[in-house]
Amino acid sequence: MAFWRGRPRWLRRTAWTLLVAYAAYLLLGNLFLNTPLGTWTANRKPEKFQAQWGLAVTLFPGHVVARNVRLQGQVRHTAWDVQAERVRGRLALWPLLKKEVRVPSVVASGVTGGARHVQTSREPPPPRPGGWTLLFDRIAADHVLRGHFDELVLEGNGSATFGFSKQLRGGPMQILPSSFRFDHARVLADGEQWLDGVRLDGDFSIKRHTRAQAPGARKLLLTDGVLAVDAEGASLRGYFDPQGHFRIAAAPGGGQLHARLEMRDGVLQPGGTVRWTAPMQGVGITGAALDGEIRLEASVDEDIALRLQVPEREGGTLDLDAELNLQGRQLPVQGDLHAVLPRASGHVVGHWHFKSLDWVPRMFNAPPWLQLDGSGDLVADLRLEEGRPAPGSHVELPDVAVVATVMGNDISGQGRVRADLGVSDSGGLQTRIGVQLDRYSIAGAQASSTPYAKGNDLRLDVTVDGVPSRDGGLGASSAHLRFTGAQVPDLRVYNRFLSEQMRIEGGSGTASADLVLDGAGGIGHGTVSAQGHGARMSMGGRELRGDVALDARLNRADLEQRQFDLDGSQVRLRNVSSRDADGQSRQGWWTQVDLPSARIDLAAPNSVSGKVQVQASDVGFLLDLFGNGHGYPHWMDRLVDSGQVQASARVHWQGDTLVLDDVHARNDRYEVQARLRLAGDDRHGQLLARMGVLSAGVDLRNGQRDMHLVRAREWFEAQPALLR
Repeated sequence: MAFWRGRPRWLRRTAWTLLVAYAAYLLLGNLFLNTPLGTWTANRKPEKFQAQWGLAVTLFPGHVVARNVRLQGQVRHTAWDVQAERVRGRLALWPLLKKEVRVPSVVASGVTGGARHVQTSREPPPPRPGGWTLLFDRIAADHVLRGHFDELVLEGNGSATFGFSKQLRGGPMQILPSSFRFDHARVLADGEQWLDGVRLDGDFSIKRHTRAQAPGARKLLLTDGVLAVDAEGASLRGYFDPQGHFRIAAAPGGGQLHARLEMRDGVLQPGGTVRWTAPMQGVGITGAALDGEIRLEASVDEDIALRLQVPEREGGTLDLDAELNLQGRQLPVQGDLHAVLPRASGHVVGHWHFKSLDWVPRMFNAPPWLQLDGSGDLVADLRLEEGRPAPGSHVELPDVAVVATVMGNDISGQGRVRADLGVSDSGGLQTRIGVQLDRYSIAGAQASSTPYAKGNDLRLDVTVDGVPSRDGGLGASSAHLRFTGAQVPDLRVYNRFLSEQMRIEGGSGTASADLVLDGAGGIGHGTVSAQGHGARMSMGGRELRGDVALDARLNRADLEQRQFDLDGSQVRLRNVSSRDADGQSRQGWWTQVDLPSARIDLAAPNSVSGKVQVQASDVGFLLDLFGNGHGYPHWMDRLVDSGQVQASARVHWQGDTLVLDDVHARNDRYEVQARLRLAGDDRHGQLLARMGVLSAGVDLRNGQRDMHLVRAREWFEAQPALLR
């Protein structure tokens, strides 16, 4: 005290002022850190950032020691959190005048933390000028206990140093040279241990950039780093869970992982290596015992060489021997596997079980109307050149669900598929895809629950010219579809192709087809046949029952309009029984209808037009369309029993309208000519019958008949034709 009394007053006042200020700082600073006021100040935007801590102490401005610190936040779909048992840090005060928060040093111990993906996205606001700059020169964690990313967890004894700078409001950020090290650690995935005794060393940095300059994985292009890993790995154990589903789990010990990689600006440097092995235990998906060892090796030189081996075993569904070369050393930073394929060349042989096989047709550039559905096994022998299958490659699917859409009809079934890539007769590349269905059904795309046909042997051969493309382009393609003896459970499904005047009322039958298709799944040409036994039909208002057979020859006329030529097609009716307009029963009638020139238009409403040639057991059905025999001359009754008849006509039907014109039916005893239009209940037409010197004309209008017995021929020829 005597010393201070002898000092100048200004010095004593200054000392007391500093002492009081320091005491006030100790009081207020520590109160701020240890009362809700401090946490409220730090958590003003809790949706973006939150901070909590336990006891905290500050001894001088810019210095803080805190315990039980927890920081957390979210950016887009990534939520992060960091915890530390003890943190000591120092804040530089003068840079605050330049809107810079600079922390030269932070030392933390007992550190855990990580990141996870969340469904709710927290998008940052658009960049704005004037943001503060955060600069952490060195964050040192001398005792890192645990880190995680989603369900992947690293536990052990580690240390790390980290530094970064970030300008707020969307400004640039930079990761300063940082490093990490773990000894005797372990790695878990979904709670199962996959690596133990892990020794992990690495360092990395990321150059200064904005979010727009390097979004997402493109940050790798600005990253420099070195990684070294040595660990004991787990074995793979196959088993079935209580629900009968096949699972693969980790079993302790037996595996090895060794890796040494260096990266500069997202490019791996020569000399890098990766080697991973894992023994196989338990049972496979078929129940067969697993043995052998999975082996993965990679080495970096001018390119990246990969070798993956999964041992072959009897009854197995995961056999693989792949030897690939990835052109260049740059890591993929955008897209998925399709972005890497163009760089891959090599040879892959294997047997896999996939949950979905829908990608296989695209791999060989199959037309889009051919699709695979569901899971199944795949057996492959692939030779790749720049991501494309090369000649000699083939893929087999022993049991797979197939769907093919042909002219609006879905062909679906279970069977086998094989795709072979070879050379065509002209020397170009060609893919041949063979489909054989042991069980199949054919139905309209809009009525898949009501199949036209079901069978046990369908073959579809697809040919695609050119090199399989990665961009969805389709080369010239064609297909050949064949099946025989398919069961048609209900012939009424074919009424969608018939006129209202010609309907099938019931019965079952069989169907066969031999068709050539184009790249769009349209019919180019071919034959379709159907047979029905004891089918119930209605034609022109008359009920028929008998056997029906159709042999249709299709030749595409106009794909855009869905028109086809039916030239050469034939329809046969046998053992037909019916009742005529008088109610009399007739048995054993038959007819054969040939179509030398005809066209079908499948655009709604469907229509058929053309010329027909007919053979029939008699002319009775044609006469019956003009009504019962009352009012006819007696000699016309004998026409029905006057033997077989040859006939020709022009036909057009569409919707509920059927038109017969230029009908000529004859044999050596009589001749009948007719024209008739049937539209709903409306019947309109004329008929001329001649037998020797006798002739008669019939004028039918809405079911009412007028007879012309004098100069009948002249009257008939004077009537206008129905089809122009």
